[in-house]
Amino acid sequence: MSEEFLCPRRAEGVPAFAAHTKDTWREDGTCSYCGSLNEKTFMCRLEAGDVELGPTDKSYKVYVENKGGEGFKQTYRNCPRDANCTGPDDCTHWVTRDISQTKFYFQHLSDEEQTRFIELLNAKKINVGAPGYFYRLPFFASRAE
Repeated sequence: MSEEFLCPRRAEGVPAFAAHTKDTWREDGTCSYCGSLNEKTFMCRLEAGDVELGPTDKSYKVYVENKGGEGFKQTYRNCPRDANCTGPDDCTHWVTRDISQTKFYFQHLSDEEQTRFIELLNAKKINVGAPGYFYRLPFFASRAE
């Protein structure tokens, strides 16, 4: 079983009864709460240069496109209409597929990882997709004057 942690996105509007529920990294490398790619995998892929980041209009999210590295995985429920699944814990209809793009939520980065991300960005070692730059910078970054 994966080590339990509290997803940093839970503080953004989770009902009080679920605010302290523990999360895990699923077998496909994503957060069990928000579906984000694992931050260590994200940073390793940035360092390797085998991904392209797709800018969004959100300062907390980026899309990660595989550009020559190992593909990503996505696990989801695929319940038939007649299934009596009441929730994810009792469902046996989980399917994992290969995908070329996944999402990453910047809230998962530690302070040190945020600093390293900015270093890579400033050194132009991060491949940013069209238009070639972040039109909304990550929430922990700012443009140089």
